[in-house]
Amino acid sequence: MNKSKYSISRIRITLRQKKIERLRRKSADKKRQRNIRNNNRKKSFYEEKPKQNSYKYTPPKELTIKLESNFSLIEDSVNVLGFVNTINKVIKRGRNKLIKIDLSDVVKIDIGAIGLLLSKMNELSQRHFYAFGTMPKDATCKTIISESGFLEHMRDLKGNKIETKEHKSMMVNRGFDKTSNSMVGAEIRNVVKHLTGEENTYRPIFSMVQEMCANSIEHANEKNKNWLFSVYYKDTETVCFTMTDIGHGILETLRKKATQIVSDFLKSDIDILDRAFDKKYASVTNDINRNKGLPKIKKIVINNYVNNLIVITNNVLLNFSDESNSKILNKKFNGTFYYWELNKKCIDIWKNRSLL
Repeated sequence: MNKSKYSISRIRITLRQKKIERLRRKSADKKRQRNIRNNNRKKSFYEEKPKQNSYKYTPPKELTIKLESNFSLIEDSVNVLGFVNTINKVIKRGRNKLIKIDLSDVVKIDIGAIGLLLSKMNELSQRHFYAFGTMPKDATCKTIISESGFLEHMRDLKGNKIETKEHKSMMVNRGFDKTSNSMVGAEIRNVVKHLTGEENTYRPIFSMVQEMCANSIEHANEKNKNWLFSVYYKDTETVCFTMTDIGHGILETLRKKATQIVSDFLKSDIDILDRAFDKKYASVTNDINRNKGLPKIKKIVINNYVNNLIVITNNVLLNFSDESNSKILNKKFNGTFYYWELNKKCIDIWKNRSLL
């Protein structure tokens, strides 16, 4: 036999054997898959392993949080704190990374609620959630949000800054370790000019803000600190201030002696918080200079250098101007919120104070 013909025949035999082997394996694989379906047997790890380039992108599931009509922290604290707690649960669960906050039905809103809304949206961003929202249909609420400084921290769905009308109100946000002294100081001077016509500093409010920020930073050394200072020009005679700290809250950062703990069983949380502003308790950090800011804040209020101070922390709303409006809340707030007002009369009282 010719040697070349022998080689060709051998190649053909080899190819045919390989083809038969492929068909056999294919038939065996089909039989195995059929048996798996008939027996409801779970696939092995190797059988379940996806093939390369078989991954299909699935967009994150959207979660809509619809706010109720009265979104006012001063008038309806429970409703606003309910929203805050809902955001906390979403962050803890970590499933829905796309959050829609629907404000379309809101007909009443205040600067305190707007501040908390911005604080929680900042926290969502820090935790790598994507949050967006809708504006209220109510024209008055829409104007309040636009003039509060809230939109300066937002972007549209294309990532561009939102164009807003010129206004005086502002929100200074920091999430880490210290205040922006120059920015806060400059804004306080603008407030004094708005109320008196003369640009000047106002130490009582600057001191209050410093004490609030120091209390926030010192009592919580964890990551993602989130506090917000806002100024809202209510009208020509009154300017509103808020300070929001997303942390632990005053009541949970107190360290009390054993005798005080026993006596506090007979007191409400309102009384305990009021005593904290009288320096009846030490700081949980046990440092000498800690927790001295609260008595300083109360002294400024007693001297009438500011008006209508309201503090919301943990489960308490404490109203310094009208104690009858202080109350226990059935919604817990993990943080501290301050609200106060300033007018020309307060500034005059401070200017004419006794220097003795």
